[in-house]
Amino acid sequence: MAYREDYLNPETLAKADELDIYFQSQGQPHYPERSSDAPQSYSLAIDDPLPAPKFLTLSDMVSIETNTKMPPQIISGVLYKGSKMIISGSSKAGKTLSLLHLGLAVSNGKPWMGHETTQGNVIYLDFELKPRMAAQRITHIIAANPGIYKQNPRFLYCGLRGQARSLEDLVHHIEDLPDFKPDMVIVDPFYKLATGADENDAGAISEVVNRMEQFSERLDCSFVYAHHFSKGNKSDTDHIDRASGSGVFARDPDAILTLTPHEEEDHLVLEATVRDFSSPPAKVVEFEWPNFVHKPELEPKLRKPGQSKEIQRVNEKLSNALIELLKPNSIHGLNNLRKLLQDKTGESIGDKKMDKILLISKNHISVHKTENGVGNIYSYTE
Repeated sequence: MAYREDYLNPETLAKADELDIYFQSQGQPHYPERSSDAPQSYSLAIDDPLPAPKFLTLSDMVSIETNTKMPPQIISGVLYKGSKMIISGSSKAGKTLSLLHLGLAVSNGKPWMGHETTQGNVIYLDFELKPRMAAQRITHIIAANPGIYKQNPRFLYCGLRGQARSLEDLVHHIEDLPDFKPDMVIVDPFYKLATGADENDAGAISEVVNRMEQFSERLDCSFVYAHHFSKGNKSDTDHIDRASGSGVFARDPDAILTLTPHEEEDHLVLEATVRDFSSPPAKVVEFEWPNFVHKPELEPKLRKPGQSKEIQRVNEKLSNALIELLKPNSIHGLNNLRKLLQDKTGESIGDKKMDKILLISKNHISVHKTENGVGNIYSYTE
């Protein structure tokens, strides 16, 4: 084993003295001035030294409550500006579409899934979709919602599919945007921002969300991100624990929202647990492309294990009833057909359910289409 003393001998000390004498003879080093054509360095979003912590008295706290306004509620009763929110759901449950709706709703100050919003600037960081696919969805949402305007300058989209970018890098670019300060940044999905981090590792995930929180404070905006459920039916799992991976996802966000299948087909239950408000009641939304329609008349009943097979069985039963209904005579008009089928079976049948029944029955039904489609004639065929 070598010791430091082995190197501090008279010979090496003499050489060090020679180097000191040489550098002193050269004077102060000269650095060329920065060229005006050189690329500008990124602004520092988080590496500045933190100020000393402040210790406040009770009277200080009362003064803050009396004299300081609360931040705007980006989502009424759910999320303040500057807070963090996670929305999680099963794979292909509509998380991306729901977040596109959220971004467009906030940028226009319109309701989102039964919640009022405050208009603000939104940046959507999309690691999931190709920009062309996202453009199609956004265009469909705008076309189906007259209150959302395509000329609105408050919504910025950034397509990042296939790009391994860090949160730091993205925040640098956001800070450098001219004349645009976001009130909300949406990240879809979280796991692509946390590349290399094990979602089951509490330390690794805490590091990512802490970084996100620091940037949120720096930019004075909310961060919203999407995450996925762990596998299996989640009806018997507390909704804050449905997200896959570390328990950090259930502890860190200021608002935890989940989209879980409702017992009705094509319906979801939106549940929320929030830090800064009383948790709002669960809501039911129906997915009707490209919208999520709030259904306040429905109870938020989650789909139980095996219920999907039961739904399929009921649809097949309704398909058989429809065929029997058409055997004697043709029926004019879809609404009339649906009403007669409801009367015959005692089942409530919505638009999407009727579409599925017709799809199951397609080999036994012929449709004579009229110009407007409303008065189509449905007949039984062998």
